[in-house]
Amino acid sequence: TAPARADHRAPRALRIFIGLIGVAALIFNVALMLSDRAPGITRRLFGDFAQRLADRLDATSTLEAGDLPGNDAIVHIGVWAVATALVALTLWRWSALIPVAIAVFAASVAVEFGQGRSSSSRAVELSDLFANAVGVGVGVTAAALCMLGWSAVSRALRGSRRPHR
Repeated sequence: TAPARADHRAPRALRIFIGLIGVAALIFNVALMLSDRAPGITRRLFGDFAQRLADRLDATSTLEAGDLPGNDAIVHIGVWAVATALVALTLWRWSALIPVAIAVFAASVAVEFGQGRSSSSRAVELSDLFANAVGVGVGVTAAALCMLGWSAVSRALRGSRRPHR
């Protein structure tokens, strides 16, 4: 059998839908990371969810040392992994994976520096930038696996429709 390749793209309508969700995810990330700067807008767009998540991110500065939740790296990894995977799946090309990773990571760096400049309760942290980079890597990996899986299923379905000789 031939090795797995991502040579079968998802239908354009599906990729457009994924792209719209990806844009929403990027907007959500910006709103979340800057939530104390524009709480009214954040609350109107995302309800109390963004504020509760932002409170989780800020929890380390408001709780006693014994009650600290884990560090917020998992939140950074998760939000940037989802955004990266969605953007990569919108384009659905191997050649787009690295440019997508660079662009999304650059956006995450810009948001981190933006929150350092415009937020009263947040600061730029090297650990957050590292977690963002890990998230981008996870997102690229997830997108690549989705592309490979889609191609394998598509190839198998196409092969099962051929008449047997």
